[in-house]
Amino acid sequence: MVFTDHHALCWLSSLRDPCGRLGRWALRLQEYSYTVVYKSGRHHEDADCLSRHPVDPADLSESDDATCVLALSAFSNIGDQQRRDPHLRDIILRLSGPTTPPSLRMFLLQDGVLYRYSMHPDGPELLLVIPQHIRQTVLAQLHDIPTAGHLGVSRTYDRVRRRFFWPGIYRSVCRYVASCKSCQHRKKPATLPAGRLQPIQIPSEPFYRVGVDLLGPFPLSASGNKWIAVATDYTTRYAITRALPTSCATDVADFLLDD
Repeated sequence: MVFTDHHALCWLSSLRDPCGRLGRWALRLQEYSYTVVYKSGRHHEDADCLSRHPVDPADLSESDDATCVLALSAFSNIGDQQRRDPHLRDIILRLSGPTTPPSLRMFLLQDGVLYRYSMHPDGPELLLVIPQHIRQTVLAQLHDIPTAGHLGVSRTYDRVRRRFFWPGIYRSVCRYVASCKSCQHRKKPATLPAGRLQPIQIPSEPFYRVGVDLLGPFPLSASGNKWIAVATDYTTRYAITRALPTSCATDVADFLLDD
């Protein structure tokens, strides 16, 4: 007996000529012996409490924040590191003057550290400008360490761009993720596109080439079969079928040799 408060399930087994998804459901359930009984939701509270009991959401902190704190702790002297980069040193010198050049309005020199403004819907944010010689270290902190998770290009780029800035940051992330040895060893390679269809040569005589396919699994029959094997001759299109108990190679081979 199956008790349910979903009244539509009661007529699934008695539906005449089901098709589509309903037909597949009915065919799948034929191997079971059961009776569907409707039970109003008011009297179904013993089962509903298991699926509808409210669960307070867990208070999870954002893992990216912890990762970035670890990255910043390695750059305590980031101001000196920035002045070692010729390009950033020139920007810092120009910002140290009495006026800010119009071309550098997106940059800010604060406590001797160079930042860049990022336009955000909630207001401008400050991004730490990373010199060229430590960019690989930043990428390693946000991609390689255990708390980073070896994310893909899009998620790694999103993690980097929310905290740091340097020219060509997306291109740098793409090259770094593509060269990560751990990702190459563990992640499934991208599926290559399917090749073009090739013509099949016409056989010279009947039953020179035979195509074989399997249908199933179906509900267990009275004779213990769940699969249907179909063999079709490429020349005459003559088809032979047989019910099989399994889809293993032994049963398929017996079908080809016997029939």
